[in-house]
Amino acid sequence: MKIEPFLEKFAEVAEAPDAVEKLRKLILLLSIRGKLSIQSSQESCDLQLAKAFAFAKGNKRKIQTDATATPFIIPPNWGWTAIGHAMTLVNGIAFKPENWTTDGTPIVRIQNLNDEHAPFNHYNGNIAKKFLIQSGDFLISWSGTPGTSFGAFIWKRGLAILNQHIFRCELVDGVFIKEYLRVAINARLDEMILRAHGAVGLRHITKGKLESIPLPLPPIAEQKRIVAKVDELMAMCDQLEVQLNEREARRETLAHAALARFTAAPTTANLELLFHESFAVSPSNLRKTILTLAVQGKLVRQEPSDEPAELVLRRIVTQDSSDKTTREHESCDTSGSMPFDLPDGWSVARLGSILQPRRGISYGVIKLGPEPIENGVYVLRCSNVRFCKIDLRGIRKVTEELSSEYGRTVLAGGEVLINVRGTLGGCAVVPQSLKGYNIAREVAMIPIHKDLSPWYILNVVASPYFQDRINENLRGIAYEGLNLGLLREFQIPIPPLAEQRRIVAKVDELMALVDKLEAQLAASLSAGEKLLAALVAELTSHKGGSDEI
Repeated sequence: MKIEPFLEKFAEVAEAPDAVEKLRKLILLLSIRGKLSIQSSQESCDLQLAKAFAFAKGNKRKIQTDATATPFIIPPNWGWTAIGHAMTLVNGIAFKPENWTTDGTPIVRIQNLNDEHAPFNHYNGNIAKKFLIQSGDFLISWSGTPGTSFGAFIWKRGLAILNQHIFRCELVDGVFIKEYLRVAINARLDEMILRAHGAVGLRHITKGKLESIPLPLPPIAEQKRIVAKVDELMAMCDQLEVQLNEREARRETLAHAALARFTAAPTTANLELLFHESFAVSPSNLRKTILTLAVQGKLVRQEPSDEPAELVLRRIVTQDSSDKTTREHESCDTSGSMPFDLPDGWSVARLGSILQPRRGISYGVIKLGPEPIENGVYVLRCSNVRFCKIDLRGIRKVTEELSSEYGRTVLAGGEVLINVRGTLGGCAVVPQSLKGYNIAREVAMIPIHKDLSPWYILNVVASPYFQDRINENLRGIAYEGLNLGLLREFQIPIPPLAEQRRIVAKVDELMALVDKLEAQLAASLSAGEKLLAALVAELTSHKGGSDEI
């Protein structure tokens, strides 16, 4: 495949995650396979190989290499040589922070290589000449985070001091030109990282392992052609990135307008518009918007004939006035109690005041203990309580005796569950099919009164309004959690019961559409990713003539 048809096809995969970055990596991979340049049978790398061999032979420090190792196919007039056969590596000096100054000679750390705007530390004392670098020096960073720190660089910012974790490379004359060497090493970063050791977040490659990495060696003239082509294509990648960023900015502007339109009129048609390919809004933001509109009374119509919520709440109070712990209903005056205005007919109640008689908000079994081999009671943990659903995968059991000790949290069906420790954000209504199950300590049970819709209360609990209150009230240091006393005090917007049911039906309808559109979006992204992977596989194969990329 030639470069022009590939770049035409790139528009089809531009939506794939990190598409431009993957294109840059592909260009590097193709460059060291001879697929970006035209080979000439009159050009040879024999003299370069001889110079590298002579340097390696005269180097007292032997470099362990496998002369037969060929990671991929290269053109017949190319050769292979190890990094350590083409240069001497000089490590930087380890500075202690107390030796840094605000003026003097700049100290080059890895962040100064990866970000030209990163501030320098400085040093005012005397430094051995071998630790000084000048513009044009070739550097390799050999430590840090994979994907962001490792790499080869040509220094361009004048006199500086080399910090540790960076090698200054004294190149063997006539083997590599610096510009191609930078391309070749950066194309082999995966190999460098593979040979590194250390923790997942911070890795290091030893000098010996770095020196032994093999590099493809084209003739000098072809190295120059490769560099020119890489520069041309990387500039094109920069243009593509700018265009994608500009398109994304336009999409965000359009998405904001479409979201405002949906907020003003939350119809199915306006929701579908949000997924228009020109300005798709993320499904997570759509769900938040739907739930925000639901709890603010903006999702469905208000009916003057509906029984006001105030009367429903008063009836809840009088049905079991003897239960003071769960029947402490606040005044229906909503002034100052909510961060948004509520429609006529709505009211506000503390969560602890809208519960079933003689049942309170509780968490469950503190220590599950060994799982019984036979019988037992299933226990829902925070890993089972997901966002607006219950996932029974990996569910555990406790003994019937232990469950009976926590009889207050044996589920009857219809309760709202919310994670108060561990994986926060999970919340769900208990279906009748799980009657008799229990819950673990990290899950709180909220037994909603029968005169209210638990599914509506779930929408409130799942909404940004409620979740933000949770995040504001977390307690603990190593293991944050939500205090049940605080949870009982949370203010809940209460619409008339009939409107609660309309809200639940509308939320279900819109969420189903979001799920469907999200699946379509995921399929589209997956298709783009697969196409990009297929193009990469095709381009990095050894088939095709030498004038192909």
